[in-house]
Amino acid sequence: MLGGVLGGLAGALLLLTLIGAARRGASLGAAPRTALEHAIDRTAKRYAQAASRRGEYYFARGKLAGDPATAAIAGLGALGSVLDLGCGRGQLAVLLLEAGTAARVHGIDWDEQKVALARRAAAGLLATFAAADVREEVREDHAGRDAGGSFDTALLVDVLHYFSRDTQDALLLGAARRVGAGGRLVLREADLGRGPRAWITRLFEGVGTALAVNRGERVLFRDVRRELVPLLEAEGFACTVAPCWGGTPFSNVLLVATRK
Repeated sequence: MLGGVLGGLAGALLLLTLIGAARRGASLGAAPRTALEHAIDRTAKRYAQAASRRGEYYFARGKLAGDPATAAIAGLGALGSVLDLGCGRGQLAVLLLEAGTAARVHGIDWDEQKVALARRAAAGLLATFAAADVREEVREDHAGRDAGGSFDTALLVDVLHYFSRDTQDALLLGAARRVGAGGRLVLREADLGRGPRAWITRLFEGVGTALAVNRGERVLFRDVRRELVPLLEAEGFACTVAPCWGGTPFSNVLLVATRK
């Protein structure tokens, strides 16, 4: 009974998200118009070919076009070498290469099937993907073991909140220490300090985790400005935090930390 109610609420929130995407012109039936939309289209075609399923085209295109983080991150300018921690299927990483925003990418995720799909979709691009635990990969004694030590940009998109508070801090600082001089750490997370939006996001993520749509130990959101920014500032980063929820009801923000 409770599962049905929560599932219904999650479905309603998903519908709101899709409506927001449509309002932003992310219609799957519309032909690409902007440079970013063309890059999304090329990326989606890669996934359709990699999976040998036409439906993958619509899934990848819909996910990238409907997520406010896509345009926000692609709009940050040249990202150089990118470390994508918790990359999942690698769609954002591949898009950044297709858009010319990233020079090369290295993605890490613990889901071997998603990593395998990312590798196939990225064929011919300057991209590598590894099936591993991101917590281990950012430990200092592992630095330099994978795709080159430090990076110009480290991405943590919807990753931190699946871990405990101490693990979040360790992962955030570990990722920050993989960023070279003048580079950036880009974090997209739900912000606890956003009132009702935060509780809607918590419900949605909780249902997703309970139904095994998302894999994680737990769902623990933080106040980004009060808790995460000070950690990065202590490491020598200058931080900005901006809303990244678009037309959705969620509390997502984009934190961009630049190493001084």
